[in-house]
Amino acid sequence: MLNWNVSDIRKYKDKPFSFKEEIDLETELKSRSKDILNVGKVNVDGQLFNDNGLVISDIKVATNVTLPSTRSLEEVSVPLKFRINEAYNIDNIDTEEFEEDTIIIPIDEEDPVIDVYESVLDNILLNIPTQVLTEKERSENIMPSGNNWTVISEEEYNKQKEEDKQVNPEFAKLKNLFKDNNEEE
Repeated sequence: MLNWNVSDIRKYKDKPFSFKEEIDLETELKSRSKDILNVGKVNVDGQLFNDNGLVISDIKVATNVTLPSTRSLEEVSVPLKFRINEAYNIDNIDTEEFEEDTIIIPIDEEDPVIDVYESVLDNILLNIPTQVLTEKERSENIMPSGNNWTVISEEEYNKQKEEDKQVNPEFAKLKNLFKDNNEEE
């Protein structure tokens, strides 16, 4: 399942090795993240290109992940759709000439397997948004509140901070009222 021996990939010199699978990753993803409540089937559609000692991957991943809202903890279904582009170094070639942001994964010579499965798992976790909101929370900008407390946005906080800095002119006069008395003592 999404693991191929390097010798099988080497057979595809002039054309890409294509694959398309629908897999269930719910158990693995839930064990890696306590925030994940549910995961739909994961559609993986990709190609591996054999290119002078490297195998280049171009993989499209699509799924739905159910997560708690970051404001109310209500369940929210979040669609995830992204691409994975990585290079697998199958011939131990020198990779210093590649750009720093190029992801190059070395392949173990003793067990020469290209493991796309782990890459899909990792990238699903990396693509989960940090802010998850229900439609109502997003459209109405609803913030949580309780007895004598409420959550405010960063904009509101900064606005209140600016208002606090502006001193009432009547209080500014009082500021100097006791200054003379302290100097006489």
